Amino acid sequence: MESSFVELPSQFVVLLAQGEAVSGINVVQVVSRVAHILSAMILVGGLFYLRTVLAPAGVDACFAGRRAVWAKWVGIATGLLFVSGFYNLVVVINEAKAAGTKLDPAYLMLFGIKLLAAMLLMFVAAILSGRTELADRFREKMKAWLNLGWLTAVVIVVLAAILRTLH
Repeated sequence: MESSFVELPSQFVVLLAQGEAVSGINVVQVVSRVAHILSAMILVGGLFYLRTVLAPAGVDACFAGRRAVWAKWVGIATGLLFVSGFYNLVVVINEAKAAGTKLDPAYLMLFGIKLLAAMLLMFVAAILSGRTELADRFREKMKAWLNLGWLTAVVIVVLAAILRTLH
């Protein structure tokens, strides 16, 4: 039987009262998912802002002496994405095992593609915020790299939506 949106809060309250809605593992799962989403928002939102607002004014306008601050946030977001993403994958695998099923090979293949795309996105953010000569050379074509980063982010979101429906 389908439940309507209006019924969900009351069902949650009943589960909460019974002590079933919140357990240690559920809290950790929620914290992991929130950390994952917020980190992605920081990384992708920053790249979007750089591309659409700052990059049209030139490379120098992109950081205005604040490159190190952006680099710090790129590092924090990247680290949290790796940790929370790995944890979320372990949860999905354990849920499949607990249900006595195996993950669909298509799920694992799409997850692998998403991971590679995420690594590309993280590389773009890291190299553009870097302080090396190589980073300076990448910033010479900043708009192109930001376009690639944004396109990669869209691919990741599409893959994440598909993966969410597969498990």
